[in-house]
Amino acid sequence: MTAPHRVVNHAFLRHWFVPAGVVTALAVATAYTAARNPYEAGAFPSCAFYSASGWYCPGCGGLRAAHELLHGDVVASLAMNPLVLLLVVPLVLAGTTWWLARVTGLKVPELRMTTAQAWVLPIFLGAFWVVRNLPGLEFLRP
Repeated sequence: MTAPHRVVNHAFLRHWFVPAGVVTALAVATAYTAARNPYEAGAFPSCAFYSASGWYCPGCGGLRAAHELLHGDVVASLAMNPLVLLLVVPLVLAGTTWWLARVTGLKVPELRMTTAQAWVLPIFLGAFWVVRNLPGLEFLRP
């Protein structure tokens, strides 16, 4: 005797499990970042670029900045890496909008990056990378 076939609703899986998986992964990473002390040696891996070159990359201090932001210290977060506040917060808002749209089925405006923005973002990151390593601009370093 064969078991009856069950029809799998793939739309349901796409609309609920993918957003739930993304949110779960981000929640676990966020909780880990908030719970661990990034100032302790070995709490997080060190930056490979800094270890190899002695120069700070655009992401250096990002985990410490996120940790401080999660603990409500915006000034300390900005001191560690201002890009976290400038880039991560809008990405969280965009991600929340995406999640709500996927889960509820509501139509929300799509967030699109223009060609100009696609050019400006890496140029800005490259400029920040260079500027934070210049003498006299130590305040941009973690």
